[in-house]
Amino acid sequence: MRFVLAIVAFVIGLLLVGLGVAQRTVFAPPSSIVAQSSTTTKAPVTVIPGTVLNANPGYQRINIAGSGTVFAAYGKTSDVTAWVGDAEHNTLRYDADTSKLVAKTTGSESTVPDPKGSDLWYQEYDGAGQFTVRLPADTSVIIVGDGKSAAPADVSVTWPRDTATPSVGPLMTAGGVFVLGGIALLIWAFLHQRRSRGPRRRSGGTRPPRVRASRRAAAAGAQVPSRSRRGRRSMIAVPVVLVGALALTGCSSEYWPQGGGADSATPTPTASATGAAEQAEPTAATRQQISRVVTRVAAVATKADADRDSTLAETRFTGPALELREANYAIRAKDTDVDAPPAISASDISVSLPQQTDSWPRTVFVVASDPDDAKTAPQALTLVQESARDDYKVMYDVSLEADAKLPSVAPVSIGTAQLASDTKLLALAPDQVAPAYGDILSKDTDSEYADLFQAEGDDLREKIGKAYKDKKSASLPDTAKIEYSSESPEDTAIALATNGAGALVSVNLNEIEKVTPTASGAEVNTEGAVKALSGVDSSKKGVSATYGVQLLFSVPAVGSDDKIVLLGFTQGLTAASEVQ
Repeated sequence: MRFVLAIVAFVIGLLLVGLGVAQRTVFAPPSSIVAQSSTTTKAPVTVIPGTVLNANPGYQRINIAGSGTVFAAYGKTSDVTAWVGDAEHNTLRYDADTSKLVAKTTGSESTVPDPKGSDLWYQEYDGAGQFTVRLPADTSVIIVGDGKSAAPADVSVTWPRDTATPSVGPLMTAGGVFVLGGIALLIWAFLHQRRSRGPRRRSGGTRPPRVRASRRAAAAGAQVPSRSRRGRRSMIAVPVVLVGALALTGCSSEYWPQGGGADSATPTPTASATGAAEQAEPTAATRQQISRVVTRVAAVATKADADRDSTLAETRFTGPALELREANYAIRAKDTDVDAPPAISASDISVSLPQQTDSWPRTVFVVASDPDDAKTAPQALTLVQESARDDYKVMYDVSLEADAKLPSVAPVSIGTAQLASDTKLLALAPDQVAPAYGDILSKDTDSEYADLFQAEGDDLREKIGKAYKDKKSASLPDTAKIEYSSESPEDTAIALATNGAGALVSVNLNEIEKVTPTASGAEVNTEGAVKALSGVDSSKKGVSATYGVQLLFSVPAVGSDDKIVLLGFTQGLTAASEVQ
């Protein structure tokens, strides 16, 4: 009976071990889920929404194949949707029943512009192939060919599949226990059998002792090998070691059931932990996007300034910043003694403040500098993106004052609100800051706005303020006079809220000087930059020169005792002509 129990234990143990091994081999689940799409439409764009990418857990391996140009990128879903616009496009969805990607075609425009280098993308890929990402649900992938022909047709998404087999560990362990139990029963059976075959007392005469065959053989001179117990022990040790090895293979966590209760579940980050609770709206750009944009702007500025290329500058500059560069290039073409605009460097971006918005136009404020260039002041750039398909362009490029202290601003992950130009929340509405400051440059302390602005540390007043204007007027001969005026173009003020309920306000002020003769037959002579830009050597009518001044102010909240502080400025001749 003991031998039967040992055999039964062995059989059960081997079956359990075999079943455990089969769980990792024959019955092992596939290592991945693959969803394939093969579209036949002529739509120039294909979009894989973030919800589709997260249809299955884990990372996403995206494979794109097609002839001709192949481009792919991913970005915020709302940005991808805005860039696509009304263009005809395939939106893929995941069919869980068939494990396929099914396309739905919408839109009417048959072509799209080149998406390469768009400031909207988090990352982009040029050429067919595959890339692996782990994108959240609010991020989508866009696939484009050359923008005119159909987008690449063969697209697949692969997700890893959970190959954990939690029954392997218990099966292997139970099998090992049964095998060890069978070995124990077998040893017990052998021991019991030996004990039951011991000497017995018989009635009657004695029986002559038996002589073993081995002794008889030895007496005959034959060599008989003796049986060793060590051999039997090693035969028993083999299955013991084998079972131990099989049991140890079940030590991996994927071979054992895992606790799935509420107490052991991984906690989900709360809104306050991620900052989502504090963020009213999505930000215009992430830190990585802002860094990439500034790097591109710096590269364009460096080349355009060196080559005096206005067309190239126009790709990354607009408004007052572009006007100043265009005039500077025209002046330097005739007067090489004139300096180029302040250099823009992306080496160190100390401030990144995107607008809280999910629409257009969008604004981003940054402070960029080059730690190795002590001669160039940090540049405060106000960048604007007019639409989803436009690049960010610098509207204001301001050199910060040496002692400028910027107010505290929100982190880039939260961003800030852009205030209306006529808001009543500030000590002075943004669209009134430039005219008020222009009045101070003209009248100094006699201006009605003098008490609102801080005079200490304001270097621009010394450069072009009332004292400068009076001195220049006094230097003219009696046959000429100079008139000063200033104007601020409408809808050019940009105000971004700071942490202290104030705002960073970027404005543009045009300072106009008009010199005219006062005597009959007298002429006004030009020189320097005015001569180079106007192309006029002398005029009997007079000459008008406009100096564009880009200004950055820190404006406190309404009711605050703090004053409006000039943080930086950039000024230069932007227009010159003969008086008409």
